[in-house]
Amino acid sequence: MKILNGLGKNITPVRLLLAFLGAYGLCYLGGLMGVTEPSFSVMNLFAMAAICGLLSWTESNMPDTTEQKRRRVRYVGIVSYLFALSMIMGYQLQVNGLTECGIKGKGLILMRALCLSIAVFPFGNLLFMGIERWGNSGDTIRKAGKEWRPAVVFGICAAVIFLCLIPVWLAYYPIIMSYDFHRQVNEAAKGFAWFWPYQPLIHTWVIWFFLQVGYGLNDLQAGMAAMALFQMLAYSLTTAYACGFLYRIIKKKWAVVSAVLFFGIFPFHSVMVVCTTKDVLFGVLFLLFILMMGEYFFFCRERDRILWEGLILLVGWIMMQFRNNAIYAAAVFGVLWILFTERKQKFRVFLLVILLLAGGKGISVAIKAALGTQLTSSKIEMYSVPIQQFARVGFYHGKELDEETRGLLNSYIREAVWTEYNPPIADTIKGGGGVLFGETWEGHGVQLFADWLKIGLRYPNEYIDAFLELTRGYWFLDDRSYAECLGYGTEGRMGAIYTYNSSEIENVGEIEHTSKFPWLEEQLEQIVSANAFYEWPVIAILFKSSFYFWGLCMVFLAALYLGRKRQAVFYLFPMTYMGTMLLGPVVQLRYIFPVMLVLPVLAALLSKSVTYD
Repeated sequence: MKILNGLGKNITPVRLLLAFLGAYGLCYLGGLMGVTEPSFSVMNLFAMAAICGLLSWTESNMPDTTEQKRRRVRYVGIVSYLFALSMIMGYQLQVNGLTECGIKGKGLILMRALCLSIAVFPFGNLLFMGIERWGNSGDTIRKAGKEWRPAVVFGICAAVIFLCLIPVWLAYYPIIMSYDFHRQVNEAAKGFAWFWPYQPLIHTWVIWFFLQVGYGLNDLQAGMAAMALFQMLAYSLTTAYACGFLYRIIKKKWAVVSAVLFFGIFPFHSVMVVCTTKDVLFGVLFLLFILMMGEYFFFCRERDRILWEGLILLVGWIMMQFRNNAIYAAAVFGVLWILFTERKQKFRVFLLVILLLAGGKGISVAIKAALGTQLTSSKIEMYSVPIQQFARVGFYHGKELDEETRGLLNSYIREAVWTEYNPPIADTIKGGGGVLFGETWEGHGVQLFADWLKIGLRYPNEYIDAFLELTRGYWFLDDRSYAECLGYGTEGRMGAIYTYNSSEIENVGEIEHTSKFPWLEEQLEQIVSANAFYEWPVIAILFKSSFYFWGLCMVFLAALYLGRKRQAVFYLFPMTYMGTMLLGPVVQLRYIFPVMLVLPVLAALLSKSVTYD
């Protein structure tokens, strides 16, 4: 009623103009979404009236002081515009396969996003009102009652989460052997010298260890089942620690119950935990590292600092062994941490960062030396973006290229595979032998950059769209490519999470998948392979990779908005890690898995009950 009342008050020409522009933005977006002739519909009158009322209501619910109002408008405006821009570009890519071309086309995108952001602005304002309320909450508003003991919270949460995972483990018994398992298990079967650094050596060693368990039991299924149990235990203990951490901050029992449900029952978590991909253990270590850093940043007493620094180094060193991009994220974060820390703490932080990076790299070298592998891995993953940009130029303009450009492009990617370009995943080109990596990519950085720039200046739209397509699953909230890039369905088992079995060992045979709970497997397959969550209203948002990307960005912006400097610095590590993923070969849920785990902790740290500057 307040909104409707606002419609009749203070209707000015400016507000009417803004409402008209907002309605136009909604119409344009509706057309992209498949609504027939949205601009011709009489519903535009209602849309314009609603926007006018919402703008009036929003203005009446702004902060009292001029400075606070300007701050709110600035942050809400930025978020509203970025959201509108992402929706327009995302639907253009998803429907048309490209964004509008040229300076005029890009200008129209920016202008239409501005119009759409007017309609989004009132909802952005509601979001920041909620952020203010959450940021000002704390233990002062807690109802009186008996608190749970930390040890009890940890123990019960660990047991409940582990028990929740057991039915899923039985459904996919002995473990989900997908992604790169087929390669790693054969390397493990051959011996240490065959470990290829394309996948983290320590993770291949983990597979080797449980393969030995299987050999010892004369049952390879049992060995892989033990690996699943190990991952489940590590996950349960770490997420239980996160539940206790949340309870210490929020002081509410509902927070613990919600966290247990999120960590223990949410299908993307429970299914991922019983998968052989390295992202499971990396995600667990990533969460543990964030929790250790959280203790150090917000709750650590001065006399305990050395202890927590040691734990941070230990967990960080191990974490960086499971993903190559983690050390790059840590390096960028380290520089930012040093820059923004207090002057009296700079030297201490500098030493901690140096030890973290040196130890992470040193352990990596030591593991390779200890295993005795002589194999080397190319840096092809680092070039996923230019690979897709080159391939897109060839795909769309191959027949019209002049001989110089054709020859230049063909020297990096074979002309025969240009037609295989798959916008959301670079592995299609790389895996098909299309990249002449050893000849023109590796060791020719300066020439590569010059050639990349030369082609890009001729085809800038293809370069922009190639990057947008490759990362669309992170920033476009209605994206489907993250769950469909190689197809989806229960037959191929390659939807949001890959659950196919690929475990053939040379001269040994296949490790069989024998479900102990077929009914549950069928239900889970509808979710993770057939993407049944598309049809679930409201809660479907939790199954989108982009939701967690936007969530991470929002907690960072919320920290800045609330003036929580210490939280903003703390959030820089997951932000820099997220930045490295924007240069990756594809958007998949297993890549966003670590961010999914830490997001509740990051959101909780915005509470006023947390120590902050």
